[in-house]
Amino acid sequence: MVTWLSAGRWSPLRLSRRVREVFRTPEDVRFSLQLARFIWRLPVWVDRQPLPVLLESLHAAPRPPAADLRSSVARIERLSRPWFATVFRARNTCYVRSLMFCRFADACGPVLRIHFLVEPRRAAGDRLRGHAWVSAGGEFCEAPEPEILARAKRLYTYPAEDEHP
Repeated sequence: MVTWLSAGRWSPLRLSRRVREVFRTPEDVRFSLQLARFIWRLPVWVDRQPLPVLLESLHAAPRPPAADLRSSVARIERLSRPWFATVFRARNTCYVRSLMFCRFADACGPVLRIHFLVEPRRAAGDRLRGHAWVSAGGEFCEAPEPEILARAKRLYTYPAEDEHP
């Protein structure tokens, strides 16, 4: 029989179904490759230039148009998920995702702000934990956990709160 066609995680039928769920338009394929290139090149960019210069270039770059911030974020998450699940597992951090949203999300008006925070040590000898997220007009691209938001201390926000009201 042809049960191998539908059995297993990597069966041709399941794989084709997943591909159709992720890539809804032909433009999605190009944009997904653009996201993968960004994830791949990001460590080099971070090493070669100061953070404010990098963030300025990410903010100045053209963004794919979207109806609103939520739809833009949903599309970025949908098209980057396969890359984070396979090739770039180790880069699936809030820092990389926040920089990716900072670069590609269309806020449709409000200014996108990227926030870097540090969470205090929970116990002596514990490591510091850092966090990053993007907001626009008080709305988060990926909402941080409320307890982390309450504990964390802000290190840096770009653009600063007093800039671009």
